[in-house]
Amino acid sequence: MQYLKREIRERILAAAVEEFKEQGFADASIRNIANNAEISLGNIYRYYANKEALYFAVIDPFMESVKQFVDNDFAFAEKTMKQISEMLIAFIMQYNDELLIIRKGNTVHYDKFVSYITDVIADKIKEMLQKVFPEIDEKIENPDFYTAIAEGFLTSFFRILKNDDPKETLERKARELITFYFGHMQDRFRHFDME
Repeated sequence: MQYLKREIRERILAAAVEEFKEQGFADASIRNIANNAEISLGNIYRYYANKEALYFAVIDPFMESVKQFVDNDFAFAEKTMKQISEMLIAFIMQYNDELLIIRKGNTVHYDKFVSYITDVIADKIKEMLQKVFPEIDEKIENPDFYTAIAEGFLTSFFRILKNDDPKETLERKARELITFYFGHMQDRFRHFDME
């Protein structure tokens, strides 16, 4: 068996990132990836069994990074809104390609990712609101309230990612969304009364 070279694997992955980012999973072409990696089509299969295996080789490290980010960094306790915003912006900028690939990926991968992130964000929103407004659970009766906010944020967030904006513009748009959804949490529901 021929030794699988790290350089070739890295070229394949780099070409796959661009192909999946531009075409999405369904329309991505292994032939294009091979051409852009400057290797033969047959050689690509020495590294990856099929397109799905290559797709997972691209997104699995990202998904692991998301989980680590959530477990280690995505804690709002003792952080200002500006700190939270900057932390999320840095993550978005670091993984912009992967986020685009997930968004353009096939439905199963996208739905699984969105479901996971929605649950995490919903839990964090609940945690934030309960901290600054302990009576929130007495005011809100909708069991899907936090999930609905998280889904709204993610829908808005993915909308800004789909544009080929310069980094500064993307950062500005992300800050605007984060501020709208998560800014001034202590002022939410102070005057809320359904009676």
